[in-house]
Amino acid sequence: MEGAARFAIRRLKNRSDDQSARPRRIVLFYVPAYGDEILLNAFEFIVFPVPLRDLARFDDYGKQMRHRRDACEAAIKNGLNLCKRELVGVVERRIESRKSHEPLLLPPGNFHIGGQRIKHAFTELIRGTRAWENAMPEGINAETFDRKRLPQFLDHQETQVIYKDTRGVVFPSCRAYEAHGGTEFDHSAKVKVLQDILQSTYRFGASLPPGFHHDAQFEEGRDFNATPFDCSREGHIYVTATHANIYPNDYIRPGN
Repeated sequence: MEGAARFAIRRLKNRSDDQSARPRRIVLFYVPAYGDEILLNAFEFIVFPVPLRDLARFDDYGKQMRHRRDACEAAIKNGLNLCKRELVGVVERRIESRKSHEPLLLPPGNFHIGGQRIKHAFTELIRGTRAWENAMPEGINAETFDRKRLPQFLDHQETQVIYKDTRGVVFPSCRAYEAHGGTEFDHSAKVKVLQDILQSTYRFGASLPPGFHHDAQFEEGRDFNATPFDCSREGHIYVTATHANIYPNDYIRPGN
């Protein structure tokens, strides 16, 4: 985890402001084994995980397939094909859309679904128990908003399809010119900080633009009034403001 994070952050730190993230994608190839949830939890939703299941099997002589070069080459080739088909062909396009109706972009710890967070559904995605095209639990659908419903965000005659959580908090994606508060890259930091940096820059292996966030708010111009949120840096906080900028790593920046 630490080696991969430091490499990615060095590449990110050296890019200019007008460049997309480098590396553009981060993929985790791994051989499923007892306790592999520790590995997946460390990378969480930063990477696109590819389990090389064939390498976890044993041959007729009781030797695990991951020790055979031909099996490894075949498994990696299949894994690369899967990345091309699912990461590049599906997930990356959805992440790069930056649309408010894209559930894969929602902040994992602050979009509420009943007594849970969308983080639970995201965990099912990386474990392979939930399909990418079915990212949201049953009954959670994006709604169409106009200026009357979101007067602080939408212009006259403008409509957007946006997700609203079960608390009634609406999560429109920021506009491209509103992205701000880019991450400070410290490649000498401890692992927890490295994770925080990468969580703000990548989602399911695809890169995010600097400063991307959701402008979380209530409908009809209602302010937050000691509304609880979970900030990745400050912990459980209460926000009293017109809105809150929520970054992909669940960092909360209250609005004015």
